[in-house]
Amino acid sequence: MLKRVPVETQAEAEALFPVVEEIWREVFTPMIGKAQVDYMMEHYQSVPVILAEIDEGVHYFALVSEGETVGYTAYELKGDEVLYLSKLYIRKDFRGKGYMKEIFDWYEKLAVSLRRKQQLKVNQDNQHAMSVYRHRGFSLVKEQQVDIGAGFVMKDYIFEK
Repeated sequence: MLKRVPVETQAEAEALFPVVEEIWREVFTPMIGKAQVDYMMEHYQSVPVILAEIDEGVHYFALVSEGETVGYTAYELKGDEVLYLSKLYIRKDFRGKGYMKEIFDWYEKLAVSLRRKQQLKVNQDNQHAMSVYRHRGFSLVKEQQVDIGAGFVMKDYIFEK
């Protein structure tokens, strides 16, 4: 059984950060390259950024199984209609054990209770994640390209359910 442990303090964010860095480097380096991963780690997933997002209402959770952090997830409420799933990550050694199913089941219940549609963003090259999202009932609704600075562009798809 997977536990969702809220991340709310600097100490909790610092404890989570090695998992964040491990996952991001493993997942995204082959897709976008080391330079862009380094840039995004600093500007989008550093401890200060995570804490700022928490202050702005993003809910972060360490995903823990048998005392070990196996991944993390985060969501935020956007407007009156959207439950935005901003982070859905499991460490490589723990994939294929049903953890992502547990997280999606939890988000499904949360979305129903809040009467909101679910939305997420995925890198256009992340075919595996897109197949998982489609399997869970998400549909591609939009393509997005965002200049994030330093010559880097995020090329994503927006999925909704």
